Amino acid sequence: MAFVPLRLPRIQQGRQIVDSQGYPATDFVTRLNDTFSAIEVAFNGITDALNAADIATQAAAAANTAAIAANTAADAAQGSADAATRDQALINSYISPDSVVTSSPTTVTIAAHTRFYADGTSVSVSGGSAPATAAADVDYVFYLDPTRAGGAVTYQVTTTPPVQTGDTHVVGAVTVPAAGSSAGGSGPARPGQVLP
Repeated sequence: MAFVPLRLPRIQQGRQIVDSQGYPATDFVTRLNDTFSAIEVAFNGITDALNAADIATQAAAAANTAAIAANTAADAAQGSADAATRDQALINSYISPDSVVTSSPTTVTIAAHTRFYADGTSVSVSGGSAPATAAADVDYVFYLDPTRAGGAVTYQVTTTPPVQTGDTHVVGAVTVPAAGSSAGGSGPARPGQVLP
């Protein structure tokens, strides 16, 4: 908004301020009222400009808050999408060779293998062992690898089929043999489901 300079009427010498009856002269009252009007217009213009600036500041603050909220929502959505993509890469991962699990009556042994993730990455996983459960049980073998770094992992055995998601990496399953024998197992059928 452009401001115009304030011009107030001047009182001129030789002009009457009051008439012969002592009342304010018409010319004086007109000039005085014009001066008051000019002051009101100037003051109201300043007030309007300040109000407009305040409204603009509030609108800018609201826009900034909305932008921050939108960025936060976008970051959360990207984080959720990244997590879903990461989880899907594990769910659809597999090992090579396909079968790396064997068992004696007391110990489940896992050979070294490579884990191939569905996102195109792979890691080498060291072999190891875990205690077997009982003869004739189907022992399912898995490990937790939150960083997906592979290497030396801690193998775990359960008689309940694990779900390959989150940090759980399924390796295979084997039926625990009776004393005096050993058994080979099966690896996870792609994508990560174990066949006993």
